[in-house]
Amino acid sequence: MGCFFMINPVTKKFKVKNKALTYSLLSVITVFFISFLIFTIIIFSNKKIYNGVYVNDINMGKMTYSQAYDILKSNFTEKIDEVEITLIKDDFSKQFDLSEFNVLYDVENAVNKAYEVGREGHVFKRFKDIIDTRKNGVVFDLEFSFNEEKLMDSIENFYDDSLIEVQNPDIIEDKNTMYFYTGKPGVALIKDKAFEHIHNSIKTVSSETFEVPTETTMPDYVNLDNMYNEISREAKNAHVIVEDNEVVVMPHVIGRKINKSELEKIIENNKDTYDVKKDLPVSFVKPEIKTENIDDYLFRDILGTHSTYFSTSTQNDANRGVNIGLSSSKIDGTILGPGDVFSFNDIVGPRTSERGYLSANIYVQGEIVPGVGGGICQVSSTLYNAVLFSGLETVYRMNHMFTVGYVPYGQDAAVSYNELDFKFKNNTNWPIRIDADISNNNIGFEIVGTNETPEKSIEIVNVQISSTPATVKYIDDPNMYEGETVIIQSGKSGYVYDTYKVVKIDGVETERTYLHRSSYRPYDQIVKRGTKPVESSSDEDDDDDSEISIDESEIVEIPEDTIPASEEIENSIDNN
Repeated sequence: MGCFFMINPVTKKFKVKNKALTYSLLSVITVFFISFLIFTIIIFSNKKIYNGVYVNDINMGKMTYSQAYDILKSNFTEKIDEVEITLIKDDFSKQFDLSEFNVLYDVENAVNKAYEVGREGHVFKRFKDIIDTRKNGVVFDLEFSFNEEKLMDSIENFYDDSLIEVQNPDIIEDKNTMYFYTGKPGVALIKDKAFEHIHNSIKTVSSETFEVPTETTMPDYVNLDNMYNEISREAKNAHVIVEDNEVVVMPHVIGRKINKSELEKIIENNKDTYDVKKDLPVSFVKPEIKTENIDDYLFRDILGTHSTYFSTSTQNDANRGVNIGLSSSKIDGTILGPGDVFSFNDIVGPRTSERGYLSANIYVQGEIVPGVGGGICQVSSTLYNAVLFSGLETVYRMNHMFTVGYVPYGQDAAVSYNELDFKFKNNTNWPIRIDADISNNNIGFEIVGTNETPEKSIEIVNVQISSTPATVKYIDDPNMYEGETVIIQSGKSGYVYDTYKVVKIDGVETERTYLHRSSYRPYDQIVKRGTKPVESSSDEDDDDDSEISIDESEIVEIPEDTIPASEEIENSIDNN
Protein backbone atom coordinates (compact mmCIF):
# COMPACT_ATOMS: atom_id res chain seq x y z
CA MET A 1 0.00 0.00 0.00
CA GLY A 2 1.65 3.28 -0.96
CA CYS A 3 1.95 6.51 1.07
CA PHE A 4 0.07 9.63 0.20
CA PHE A 5 1.30 13.20 1.10
CA MET A 6 -0.75 16.40 1.02
CA ILE A 7 0.83 19.93 0.93
CA ASN A 8 -1.01 22.71 2.86
CA PRO A 9 -1.40 25.67 0.50
CA VAL A 10 -1.54 28.19 3.42
CA THR A 11 1.80 27.19 4.88
CA LYS A 12 3.45 27.43 1.53
CA LYS A 13 2.04 30.86 0.95
CA PHE A 14 3.33 32.11 4.36
CA LYS A 15 6.81 30.95 3.71
CA VAL A 16 6.94 32.68 0.36
CA LYS A 17 5.62 35.92 1.89
CA ASN A 18 8.04 35.84 4.81
CA LYS A 19 10.96 35.46 2.52
CA ALA A 20 9.91 38.47 0.45
CA LEU A 21 9.60 40.58 3.62
CA THR A 22 13.08 39.65 4.65
CA TYR A 23 14.44 40.66 1.29
CA SER A 24 12.59 43.96 1.47
CA LEU A 25 13.91 44.72 4.96
CA LEU A 26 17.43 43.93 3.91
CA SER A 27 17.02 46.19 0.95
CA VAL A 28 15.81 49.05 3.15
CA ILE A 29 18.68 48.59 5.59
CA THR A 30 21.10 48.42 2.76
CA VAL A 31 19.73 51.57 1.20
CA PHE A 32 19.77 53.37 4.61
CA PHE A 33 23.27 52.29 5.31
CA ILE A 34 24.44 53.31 1.89
CA SER A 35 22.60 56.62 2.21
CA PHE A 36 24.04 57.17 5.71
CA LEU A 37 27.46 56.33 4.45
CA ILE A 38 27.08 58.69 1.54
CA PHE A 39 25.70 61.41 3.88
CA THR A 40 28.52 60.85 6.34
CA ILE A 41 31.07 61.04 3.60
CA ILE A 42 29.50 64.24 2.33
CA ILE A 43 29.24 65.79 5.82
CA PHE A 44 32.67 64.73 7.04
CA SER A 45 34.38 65.71 3.83
CA ASN A 46 33.04 69.25 4.19
CA LYS A 47 35.96 71.69 4.37
CA LYS A 48 33.87 74.55 5.71
CA ILE A 49 32.89 75.62 9.20
CA TYR A 50 29.58 74.13 10.23
CA ASN A 51 26.46 76.24 10.55
CA GLY A 52 25.81 77.78 13.96
CA VAL A 53 29.44 78.60 14.78
CA TYR A 54 30.06 82.24 15.75
CA VAL A 55 33.13 84.27 16.66
CA ASN A 56 31.88 87.21 18.72
CA ASP A 57 28.75 88.12 16.71
CA ILE A 58 30.02 86.98 13.27
CA ASN A 59 28.50 83.76 11.83
CA MET A 60 31.35 81.59 10.61
CA GLY A 61 29.04 78.90 9.13
CA LYS A 62 29.77 77.74 5.58
CA MET A 63 33.10 79.62 5.54
CA THR A 64 36.36 77.98 4.65
CA TYR A 65 39.28 78.36 7.04
CA SER A 66 40.83 81.07 4.90
CA GLN A 67 37.53 82.89 4.44
CA ALA A 68 36.95 82.89 8.20
CA TYR A 69 40.51 84.10 8.84
CA ASP A 70 40.14 86.93 6.33
CA ILE A 71 36.78 88.09 7.62
CA LEU A 72 38.02 88.26 11.21
CA LYS A 73 41.22 89.99 10.19
CA SER A 74 39.36 92.62 8.17
CA ASN A 75 36.76 93.18 10.91
CA PHE A 76 39.23 93.44 13.77
CA THR A 77 42.95 93.60 13.09
CA GLU A 78 42.71 95.92 10.10
CA LYS A 79 40.28 98.27 11.89
CA ILE A 80 42.57 99.01 14.86
CA ASP A 81 43.98 102.17 13.29
CA GLU A 82 40.48 103.46 12.55
CA VAL A 83 39.05 103.24 16.07
CA GLU A 84 38.95 106.31 18.32
CA ILE A 85 37.71 106.33 21.88
CA THR A 86 36.52 109.52 23.57
CA LEU A 87 36.11 109.97 27.30
CA ILE A 88 34.07 112.90 28.56
CA LYS A 89 33.80 114.44 32.01
CA ASP A 90 31.65 117.53 32.14
CA ASP A 91 33.21 120.00 29.70
CA PHE A 92 36.50 118.13 29.60
CA SER A 93 37.20 115.37 27.08
CA LYS A 94 40.13 113.26 25.94
CA GLN A 95 40.49 111.15 22.79
CA PHE A 96 42.48 107.94 22.50
CA ASP A 97 43.56 105.99 19.42
CA LEU A 98 43.18 102.25 19.86
CA SER A 99 46.52 101.70 18.15
CA GLU A 100 48.42 103.39 21.00
CA PHE A 101 47.60 100.47 23.31
CA ASN A 102 49.34 97.83 21.12
CA VAL A 103 46.17 95.78 20.62
CA LEU A 104 46.60 92.26 19.13
CA TYR A 105 43.66 89.98 18.14
CA ASP A 106 44.29 86.22 18.14
CA VAL A 107 42.45 85.55 14.85
CA GLU A 108 44.19 82.26 14.13
CA ASN A 109 43.20 80.74 17.46
CA ALA A 110 39.56 81.81 16.98
CA VAL A 111 39.36 80.30 13.46
CA ASN A 112 40.95 77.07 14.71
CA LYS A 113 38.31 76.76 17.43
CA ALA A 114 35.49 77.48 15.01
CA TYR A 115 36.79 74.98 12.45
CA GLU A 116 37.25 72.19 15.02
CA VAL A 117 33.54 72.13 15.94
CA GLY A 118 32.10 68.78 14.72
CA ARG A 119 35.53 67.45 13.86
CA GLU A 120 36.57 65.93 17.16
CA GLY A 121 35.70 62.49 18.60
CA HIS A 122 33.97 59.44 17.11
CA VAL A 123 31.38 59.54 14.34
CA PHE A 124 28.33 59.72 16.52
CA LYS A 125 29.83 62.48 18.71
CA ARG A 126 30.65 64.47 15.64
CA PHE A 127 27.08 64.04 14.32
CA LYS A 128 25.71 65.13 17.65
CA ASP A 129 28.01 68.20 17.80
CA ILE A 130 27.07 69.21 14.25
CA ILE A 131 23.34 68.85 14.93
CA ASP A 132 23.55 70.67 18.33
CA THR A 133 25.58 73.48 16.79
CA ARG A 134 23.11 73.92 13.95
CA LYS A 135 20.26 73.95 16.43
CA ASN A 136 21.68 75.93 19.39
CA GLY A 137 24.77 77.64 18.03
CA VAL A 138 28.29 77.88 19.47
CA VAL A 139 29.92 81.27 20.21
CA PHE A 140 33.67 81.85 20.66
CA ASP A 141 35.10 85.12 21.98
CA LEU A 142 37.88 86.55 19.87
CA GLU A 143 40.72 86.70 22.32
CA PHE A 144 42.90 89.78 22.33
CA SER A 145 45.76 91.39 24.24
CA PHE A 146 46.87 94.97 24.81
CA ASN A 147 49.38 97.01 26.81
CA GLU A 148 47.45 97.41 30.04
CA GLU A 149 50.11 99.65 31.57
CA LYS A 150 49.76 102.16 28.71
CA LEU A 151 45.99 102.07 29.00
CA MET A 152 46.13 102.70 32.74
CA ASP A 153 48.62 105.55 32.23
CA SER A 154 46.25 107.17 29.73
CA ILE A 155 43.32 106.84 32.12
CA GLU A 156 45.48 108.17 34.98
CA ASN A 157 46.46 111.21 32.91
CA PHE A 158 42.82 111.88 32.08
CA TYR A 159 42.00 111.46 35.77
CA ASP A 160 44.68 113.97 36.80
CA ASP A 161 43.71 116.48 34.11
CA SER A 162 40.04 116.40 34.97
CA LEU A 163 40.37 115.97 38.72
CA ILE A 164 38.91 118.58 41.04
CA GLU A 165 40.68 117.85 44.30
CA VAL A 166 38.82 118.11 47.55
CA GLN A 167 40.00 121.02 49.66
CA ASN A 168 39.45 120.70 53.37
CA PRO A 169 38.67 123.67 55.61
CA ASP A 170 41.84 125.48 56.50
CA ILE A 171 43.44 128.56 57.99
CA ILE A 172 45.06 130.98 55.55
CA GLU A 173 47.50 133.63 56.69
CA ASP A 174 48.16 136.57 54.39
CA LYS A 175 50.52 139.17 55.82
CA ASN A 176 48.70 140.56 58.86
CA THR A 177 45.32 138.94 58.16
CA MET A 178 44.00 135.42 58.78
CA TYR A 179 41.12 133.76 57.00
CA PHE A 180 38.93 130.73 57.54
CA TYR A 181 38.66 128.87 54.24
CA THR A 182 35.46 126.81 54.10
CA GLY A 183 36.83 124.12 51.83
CA LYS A 184 35.53 122.73 48.54
CA PRO A 185 34.16 119.31 47.44
CA GLY A 186 36.34 117.24 45.15
CA VAL A 187 35.15 115.49 41.98
CA ALA A 188 37.01 112.60 40.35
CA LEU A 189 36.12 110.16 37.59
CA ILE A 190 35.71 106.50 38.47
CA LYS A 191 38.77 104.97 36.86
CA ASP A 192 37.38 101.42 36.85
CA LYS A 193 34.45 102.52 34.70
CA ALA A 194 36.75 104.23 32.19
CA PHE A 195 38.87 101.09 31.97
CA GLU A 196 35.78 98.93 31.51
CA HIS A 197 34.53 101.13 28.68
CA ILE A 198 37.83 101.18 26.79
CA HIS A 199 38.20 97.43 27.29
CA ASN A 200 34.79 96.90 25.70
CA SER A 201 35.72 99.17 22.78
CA ILE A 202 38.83 97.07 22.19
CA LYS A 203 36.73 93.90 22.28
CA THR A 204 34.24 95.20 19.74
CA VAL A 205 36.67 97.36 17.72
CA SER A 206 34.23 100.21 17.86
CA SER A 207 34.69 103.95 18.12
CA GLU A 208 32.70 105.21 21.06
CA THR A 209 32.16 108.27 23.18
CA PHE A 210 31.75 107.61 26.86
CA GLU A 211 30.83 110.02 29.63
CA VAL A 212 32.76 108.68 32.58
CA PRO A 213 30.81 108.61 35.83
CA THR A 214 32.34 110.57 38.73
CA GLU A 215 32.33 110.47 42.50
CA THR A 216 32.23 113.47 44.83
CA THR A 217 34.32 113.74 48.00
CA MET A 218 33.08 116.19 50.60
CA PRO A 219 35.48 118.25 52.76
CA ASP A 220 36.29 117.04 56.24
CA TYR A 221 34.30 118.17 59.23
CA VAL A 222 35.83 121.16 61.01
CA ASN A 223 37.20 120.32 64.43
CA LEU A 224 36.90 123.47 66.52
CA ASP A 225 39.63 122.54 69.02
CA ASN A 226 42.14 121.63 66.33
CA MET A 227 41.50 124.83 64.40
CA TYR A 228 41.70 126.95 67.54
CA ASN A 229 45.02 125.33 68.46
CA GLU A 230 46.29 125.85 64.93
CA ILE A 231 45.55 129.57 65.10
CA SER A 232 46.70 130.19 68.65
CA ARG A 233 50.43 130.26 69.33
CA GLU A 234 52.90 132.04 71.52
CA ALA A 235 55.32 134.57 70.11
CA LYS A 236 58.88 133.22 69.89
CA ASN A 237 62.05 135.22 69.76
CA ALA A 238 64.56 134.60 67.03
CA HIS A 239 67.31 132.35 68.35
CA VAL A 240 70.32 130.44 67.16
CA ILE A 241 71.71 126.93 67.18
CA VAL A 242 75.24 125.79 66.45
CA GLU A 243 75.98 123.21 63.76
CA ASP A 244 79.54 122.24 62.83
CA ASN A 245 80.84 125.22 64.81
CA GLU A 246 78.70 127.59 62.74
CA VAL A 247 75.86 129.74 64.06
CA VAL A 248 72.50 129.04 62.41
CA VAL A 249 69.72 131.59 62.94
CA MET A 250 66.23 130.26 63.70
CA PRO A 251 63.65 132.92 62.65
CA HIS A 252 61.28 134.57 65.09
CA VAL A 253 57.63 133.54 65.32
CA ILE A 254 54.78 136.05 65.59
CA GLY A 255 52.20 135.10 68.22
CA ARG A 256 48.47 134.81 67.46
CA LYS A 257 45.35 135.00 69.64
CA ILE A 258 41.63 134.52 68.91
CA ASN A 259 38.46 134.23 70.95
CA LYS A 260 37.33 130.60 70.75
CA SER A 261 33.60 131.44 70.90
CA GLU A 262 33.89 133.85 67.98
CA LEU A 263 35.75 131.22 65.95
CA GLU A 264 33.02 128.66 66.70
CA LYS A 265 30.33 131.06 65.51
CA ILE A 266 32.16 131.70 62.20
CA ILE A 267 32.56 127.97 61.57
CA GLU A 268 28.91 127.23 62.35
CA ASN A 269 27.61 130.02 60.10
CA ASN A 270 29.59 128.70 57.14
CA LYS A 271 29.21 124.95 57.53
CA ASP A 272 27.22 124.64 54.25
CA THR A 273 29.24 127.21 52.33
CA TYR A 274 32.08 126.18 50.07
CA ASP A 275 35.10 127.77 48.45
CA VAL A 276 34.96 131.09 50.34
CA LYS A 277 37.28 132.90 52.76
CA LYS A 278 36.08 134.53 55.94
CA ASP A 279 38.10 137.09 57.91
CA LEU A 280 39.11 135.96 61.40
CA PRO A 281 39.39 138.38 64.35
CA VAL A 282 42.97 137.41 65.17
CA SER A 283 45.33 139.63 67.16
CA PHE A 284 49.06 139.34 66.47
CA VAL A 285 51.83 139.53 69.08
CA LYS A 286 55.30 140.55 67.96
CA PRO A 287 58.32 138.94 69.71
CA GLU A 288 60.97 140.98 71.45
CA ILE A 289 63.85 139.67 69.34
CA LYS A 290 63.27 139.58 65.60
CA THR A 291 65.30 137.74 63.01
CA GLU A 292 66.61 140.93 61.47
CA ASN A 293 67.94 142.06 64.87
CA ILE A 294 69.63 138.83 65.92
CA ASP A 295 73.14 140.14 65.19
CA ASP A 296 72.65 142.77 67.87
CA TYR A 297 72.69 139.98 70.48
CA LEU A 298 75.43 137.66 69.21
CA PHE A 299 78.87 137.67 70.87
CA ARG A 300 78.42 141.21 72.17
CA ASP A 301 79.78 140.73 75.72
CA ILE A 302 82.82 139.28 77.42
CA LEU A 303 81.40 136.88 79.99
CA GLY A 304 84.67 135.97 81.64
CA THR A 305 88.42 135.95 81.12
CA HIS A 306 91.55 134.55 82.77
CA SER A 307 95.24 134.23 81.97
CA THR A 308 98.29 132.54 83.50
CA TYR A 309 102.02 132.92 83.03
CA PHE A 310 104.43 130.21 81.86
CA SER A 311 108.19 130.24 81.61
CA THR A 312 110.32 129.19 78.65
CA SER A 313 113.72 129.66 80.29
CA THR A 314 114.69 125.96 80.37
CA GLN A 315 114.32 123.23 77.76
CA ASN A 316 111.54 121.66 79.82
CA ASP A 317 109.73 125.00 80.05
CA ALA A 318 110.20 125.66 76.33
CA ASN A 319 108.65 122.26 75.54
CA ARG A 320 105.75 123.09 77.85
CA GLY A 321 105.28 126.34 75.95
CA VAL A 322 105.01 124.45 72.65
CA ASN A 323 102.41 122.09 74.14
CA ILE A 324 100.44 124.98 75.62
CA GLY A 325 100.36 126.70 72.24
CA LEU A 326 99.28 123.60 70.34
CA SER A 327 96.43 122.68 72.71
CA SER A 328 95.11 126.24 73.07
CA SER A 329 95.02 126.64 69.27
CA LYS A 330 92.66 123.67 69.10
CA ILE A 331 90.28 125.42 71.49
CA ASP A 332 90.49 128.89 69.94
CA GLY A 333 87.28 129.83 68.13
CA THR A 334 85.17 126.97 69.52
CA ILE A 335 81.48 127.90 69.55
CA LEU A 336 78.94 126.31 71.88
CA GLY A 337 75.20 126.65 71.36
CA PRO A 338 72.80 126.94 74.32
CA GLY A 339 72.90 123.67 76.24
CA ASP A 340 76.02 122.38 74.43
CA VAL A 341 78.74 120.72 76.54
CA PHE A 342 82.44 121.40 75.98
CA SER A 343 84.83 118.46 76.42
CA PHE A 344 88.52 119.38 76.67
CA ASN A 345 89.67 115.95 75.48
CA ASP A 346 87.22 115.89 72.55
CA ILE A 347 88.30 119.32 71.32
CA VAL A 348 92.06 119.06 71.93
CA GLY A 349 92.38 115.39 71.02
CA PRO A 350 95.27 113.01 71.78
CA ARG A 351 98.53 114.53 72.92
CA THR A 352 101.08 112.58 70.85
CA SER A 353 104.44 113.29 69.28
CA GLU A 354 102.88 112.63 65.84
CA ARG A 355 100.66 115.64 66.46
CA GLY A 356 103.60 117.86 67.41
CA TYR A 357 103.56 117.57 71.20
CA LEU A 358 106.89 117.52 73.07
CA SER A 359 108.11 115.93 76.28
CA ALA A 360 107.91 117.91 79.54
CA ASN A 361 107.51 117.13 83.24
CA ILE A 362 104.31 115.45 84.34
CA TYR A 363 103.00 113.80 87.51
CA VAL A 364 102.90 109.99 87.32
CA GLN A 365 101.94 108.00 90.41
CA GLY A 366 103.32 110.61 92.78
CA GLU A 367 106.52 111.25 90.86
CA ILE A 368 107.65 113.97 88.47
CA VAL A 369 108.79 112.39 85.22
CA PRO A 370 109.09 113.51 81.60
CA GLY A 371 106.05 112.78 79.41
CA VAL A 372 104.70 113.80 76.01
CA GLY A 373 102.22 116.65 76.36
CA GLY A 374 103.46 118.14 79.62
CA GLY A 375 101.94 121.56 80.24
CA ILE A 376 98.43 120.78 78.98
CA CYS A 377 96.95 121.03 82.47
CA GLN A 378 97.87 124.72 82.60
CA VAL A 379 95.65 125.24 79.56
CA SER A 380 92.70 123.36 81.08
CA SER A 381 93.13 125.14 84.43
CA THR A 382 93.32 128.57 82.82
CA LEU A 383 90.18 127.81 80.79
CA TYR A 384 88.47 126.52 83.94
CA ASN A 385 89.00 129.86 85.66
CA ALA A 386 87.56 131.73 82.68
CA VAL A 387 84.55 129.41 82.92
CA LEU A 388 84.17 130.09 86.65
CA PHE A 389 84.12 133.85 86.17
CA SER A 390 81.69 133.51 83.24
CA GLY A 391 79.11 131.80 85.42
CA LEU A 392 78.98 128.76 83.16
CA GLU A 393 78.04 125.35 84.54
CA THR A 394 80.90 122.94 85.28
CA VAL A 395 79.97 119.39 84.31
CA TYR A 396 83.17 117.55 85.27
CA ARG A 397 86.41 118.71 86.88
CA MET A 398 89.15 117.07 88.97
CA ASN A 399 91.95 118.74 90.89
CA HIS A 400 95.61 117.71 90.59
CA MET A 401 97.30 115.22 92.87
CA PHE A 402 99.59 117.98 94.18
CA THR A 403 99.19 121.73 94.24
CA VAL A 404 100.11 123.77 91.17
CA GLY A 405 101.44 127.29 91.12
CA TYR A 406 99.74 128.91 88.13
CA VAL A 407 96.21 129.19 89.60
CA PRO A 408 94.89 129.55 93.18
CA TYR A 409 94.46 126.35 95.16
CA GLY A 410 91.00 124.94 94.48
CA GLN A 411 90.82 126.45 90.98
CA ASP A 412 92.85 123.96 88.93
CA ALA A 413 91.52 121.35 86.47
CA ALA A 414 93.61 118.26 85.71
CA VAL A 415 93.25 116.47 82.37
CA SER A 416 94.63 113.26 80.88
CA TYR A 417 93.47 111.89 77.54
CA ASN A 418 91.12 108.90 77.95
CA GLU A 419 91.35 109.23 81.76
CA LEU A 420 90.55 112.71 83.07
CA ASP A 421 88.47 115.30 81.25
CA PHE A 422 87.30 118.83 81.92
CA LYS A 423 83.74 119.56 80.80
CA PHE A 424 81.44 122.53 81.10
CA LYS A 425 78.04 123.49 79.73
CA ASN A 426 76.80 126.63 78.03
CA ASN A 427 73.92 127.39 80.37
CA THR A 428 73.12 130.75 78.74
CA ASN A 429 70.40 131.50 76.21
CA TRP A 430 72.91 132.44 73.51
CA PRO A 431 75.94 130.87 71.85
CA ILE A 432 79.34 131.45 73.38
CA ARG A 433 82.75 131.57 71.70
CA ILE A 434 86.03 130.63 73.34
CA ASP A 435 88.93 132.84 72.25
CA ALA A 436 92.47 131.80 73.15
CA ASP A 437 95.51 134.07 73.12
CA ILE A 438 99.19 133.41 73.74
CA SER A 439 101.49 136.39 74.05
CA ASN A 440 104.39 137.43 76.29
CA ASN A 441 104.51 133.96 77.89
CA ASN A 442 100.88 134.23 78.96
CA ILE A 443 98.06 131.87 78.03
CA GLY A 444 94.68 133.58 78.22
CA PHE A 445 91.07 132.65 77.51
CA GLU A 446 88.17 134.98 76.87
CA ILE A 447 84.60 133.66 76.76
CA VAL A 448 82.41 135.84 74.58
CA GLY A 449 78.63 135.63 74.56
CA THR A 450 75.56 137.60 75.58
CA ASN A 451 75.35 138.91 79.12
CA GLU A 452 71.68 139.32 79.97
CA THR A 453 72.46 140.36 83.57
CA PRO A 454 75.23 142.97 83.31
CA GLU A 455 74.59 144.05 86.90
CA LYS A 456 75.82 140.65 88.12
CA SER A 457 79.45 139.89 88.99
CA ILE A 458 81.12 136.67 90.16
CA GLU A 459 83.86 136.10 92.70
CA ILE A 460 85.55 132.81 93.59
CA VAL A 461 86.36 132.15 97.24
CA ASN A 462 88.60 129.27 98.36
CA VAL A 463 88.47 128.25 102.01
CA GLN A 464 91.34 126.17 103.45
CA ILE A 465 89.96 123.26 105.44
CA SER A 466 93.24 121.64 106.43
CA SER A 467 96.93 121.40 105.59
CA THR A 468 99.55 118.68 105.82
CA PRO A 469 103.24 119.67 105.87
CA ALA A 470 105.57 117.98 103.44
CA THR A 471 107.74 115.21 104.82
CA VAL A 472 111.48 115.95 104.68
CA LYS A 473 113.64 113.04 103.54
CA TYR A 474 117.43 113.20 103.92
CA ILE A 475 120.12 111.65 101.79
CA ASP A 476 123.52 111.40 103.48
CA ASP A 477 126.48 112.44 101.32
CA PRO A 478 129.97 111.58 102.64
CA ASN A 479 131.52 113.99 100.19
CA MET A 480 129.81 116.96 101.83
CA TYR A 481 130.85 118.43 105.18
CA GLU A 482 128.62 118.09 108.13
CA GLY A 483 126.23 121.04 108.28
CA GLU A 484 126.09 121.44 104.51
CA THR A 485 122.68 120.74 102.89
CA VAL A 486 121.28 120.93 99.39
CA ILE A 487 117.56 120.67 98.60
CA ILE A 488 117.28 118.45 95.54
CA GLN A 489 113.46 118.27 95.54
CA SER A 490 111.27 121.03 96.91
CA GLY A 491 108.48 119.74 99.06
CA LYS A 492 104.86 120.76 98.90
CA SER A 493 102.39 120.79 101.70
CA GLY A 494 99.11 119.01 101.26
CA TYR A 495 95.83 120.92 101.51
CA VAL A 496 92.09 120.55 101.49
CA TYR A 497 90.15 123.48 100.04
CA ASP A 498 86.45 124.14 99.59
CA THR A 499 85.58 126.44 96.69
CA TYR A 500 82.54 128.74 96.56
CA LYS A 501 81.01 130.91 93.86
CA VAL A 502 79.84 134.27 95.16
CA VAL A 503 77.29 136.17 93.07
CA LYS A 504 76.93 139.91 93.57
CA ILE A 505 74.30 142.23 92.13
CA ASP A 506 75.54 145.79 91.88
CA GLY A 507 78.30 144.86 94.34
CA VAL A 508 76.00 143.30 96.94
CA GLU A 509 76.31 139.56 97.61
CA THR A 510 73.07 137.76 96.77
CA GLU A 511 74.18 134.17 96.48
CA ARG A 512 77.01 131.92 97.69
CA THR A 513 77.17 128.46 96.11
CA TYR A 514 79.43 125.59 97.13
CA LEU A 515 81.24 124.27 94.05
CA HIS A 516 83.60 121.48 95.11
CA ARG A 517 86.29 120.25 97.48
CA SER A 518 89.91 119.88 96.29
CA SER A 519 92.28 117.56 98.15
CA TYR A 520 96.03 117.86 97.46
CA ARG A 521 98.60 115.41 98.74
CA PRO A 522 101.84 116.56 100.33
CA TYR A 523 104.93 116.20 98.16
CA ASP A 524 108.11 115.00 99.87
CA GLN A 525 111.05 117.40 100.21
CA ILE A 526 114.37 115.65 99.61
CA VAL A 527 117.49 117.17 101.20
CA LYS A 528 121.05 116.02 100.65
CA ARG A 529 123.21 116.54 103.76
CA GLY A 530 126.90 116.13 104.37
CA THR A 531 128.38 113.53 106.72
CA LYS A 532 132.07 114.42 106.28
CA PRO A 533 133.48 115.62 109.64
CA VAL A 534 134.60 119.20 109.93
CA GLU A 535 138.22 119.58 111.24
CA SER A 536 137.51 121.75 114.33
CA SER A 537 137.80 121.12 118.08
CA SER A 538 135.97 124.21 119.30
CA ASP A 539 133.06 123.84 121.67
CA GLU A 540 130.88 125.77 119.28
CA ASP A 541 131.43 123.10 116.65
CA ASP A 542 130.53 120.37 119.13
CA ASP A 543 127.33 122.17 119.99
CA ASP A 544 126.40 122.40 116.28
CA ASP A 545 126.53 118.58 115.96
CA SER A 546 123.30 118.30 117.90
CA GLU A 547 121.24 120.31 115.36
CA ILE A 548 121.29 120.54 111.58
CA SER A 549 121.64 124.04 110.28
CA ILE A 550 120.49 124.84 106.72
CA ASP A 551 122.38 127.54 104.91
CA GLU A 552 119.72 129.26 102.77
CA SER A 553 122.32 130.33 100.22
CA GLU A 554 123.19 126.70 99.53
CA ILE A 555 119.58 125.48 98.91
CA VAL A 556 118.82 124.63 95.28
CA GLU A 557 115.03 124.49 94.69
CA ILE A 558 112.98 123.42 91.71
CA PRO A 559 110.51 126.30 91.17
CA GLU A 560 107.03 125.30 92.30
CA ASP A 561 105.28 126.39 89.10
CA THR A 562 107.47 124.10 86.95
CA ILE A 563 106.83 120.94 88.92
CA PRO A 564 103.08 120.41 88.31
CA ALA A 565 102.69 122.50 85.16
CA SER A 566 101.88 119.60 82.84
CA GLU A 567 99.36 116.89 82.18
CA GLU A 568 98.80 114.66 85.20
CA ILE A 569 98.04 110.93 84.92
CA GLU A 570 96.36 109.43 87.99
CA ASN A 571 95.76 105.74 88.60
CA SER A 572 93.28 104.14 90.95
CA ILE A 573 95.79 104.08 93.78
CA ASP A 574 96.37 107.83 93.51
CA ASN A 575 92.62 108.49 93.64
CA ASN A 576 92.20 106.68 96.91
